[in-house]
Amino acid sequence: MTAPADHTCYLEKSPDWPSGYAAWLPKRVASIRSVGYTLVDLVRRGLLDAAAVELFSEQTLLADFAWRVLWVDEEKTPDAESLADKFRYAEGFLIFIHGWVGSGDIWEDLPALVLKRNPKLIALIPDVNGFGGTPFKTPLPPIDKCDPPANMRAVELWLDMLGIRQADCPYKRPFIFVGHSMGAASVFFLDTENWEARESGRIALAPALLMNDRQRQRLYKTLGTGIRISGWSDTIDHFVERIIAPRLIAALAGAGSSLHVRAQHKRIFDMTPEGVIAQTFAAMGQLEAQFDNQEWPDFITFLGDKDVLVGLQPTLDLLLSINFRREQIRIVQGDHYFFSVGGAAEKHRGNRDLVVEDILAMQSTMSSALQE
Repeated sequence: MTAPADHTCYLEKSPDWPSGYAAWLPKRVASIRSVGYTLVDLVRRGLLDAAAVELFSEQTLLADFAWRVLWVDEEKTPDAESLADKFRYAEGFLIFIHGWVGSGDIWEDLPALVLKRNPKLIALIPDVNGFGGTPFKTPLPPIDKCDPPANMRAVELWLDMLGIRQADCPYKRPFIFVGHSMGAASVFFLDTENWEARESGRIALAPALLMNDRQRQRLYKTLGTGIRISGWSDTIDHFVERIIAPRLIAALAGAGSSLHVRAQHKRIFDMTPEGVIAQTFAAMGQLEAQFDNQEWPDFITFLGDKDVLVGLQPTLDLLLSINFRREQIRIVQGDHYFFSVGGAAEKHRGNRDLVVEDILAMQSTMSSALQE
């Protein structure tokens, strides 16, 4: 195949939905633009097919699905037409998937730092199953709608609806899924049969895969039970609100996270139905999966050496047992948010730089392979 020239068009026409953003969102990094969307709002505007969104809702039990789009706008022309054209000509997409009791805001400036290095990419940052702008239809969803496989399934169905992959296009571009915590566990369940070779890549930051860690599995099952029984009495409610919640948020954020990340976890915890939080933790504690992959192409995993939520040695043992190569595993200094930006977390600058470099290198390698 002849390599695509500059400004290659990867879609026959621009999708309609980018013009339907619900809000411009502030970004601290110069020339980075950010806009927000929800499925329900796009249907209301007539920019997405209502039947397709309804089917998505039936399959996932989600009442809505929210996301942000980030891109570099050096020409300072933030209009609907220029944004839609970005989707036709972008050389690749980065999908950032947050973890439990979080939202797309936990990524802080990390997506923007990648885009500054390669302005030809677009970042998509969803709120995922049950959190932020993506609530469930019910306050107590089934556990199998809250676990990492369901999380990844919802993300893939959402991408299908966006129409940014065109099957008959002679040129393909890479989609790189960057996950953290439960979001990192989710990327292990990407349905690779739906993607061409070298079209999908994965980077997992502190993946909460606990199948090899019975002690932490019991902990998350217990947390789920403790949160779920709140509401039975004032004493139990007091225990959950004053004891479990603060300690849970502190553990989720970790000592190395910024004040912004901690505030986001507190905000999401407060706004999310207790049943959703409980079922999500129970799902992590019950997750069992058999991976028969002989290899994991275009996949890199990062582990923090002081991560109390995701044990270093059990996770390392698990990765090696499922045929990860040692060169695909990065062990860095830090806890669960070893990449966090701002405040005391500036000591994580080297970790962020390594994550950014790996994302860019993966995208470049995959793009070259797809053009051959």
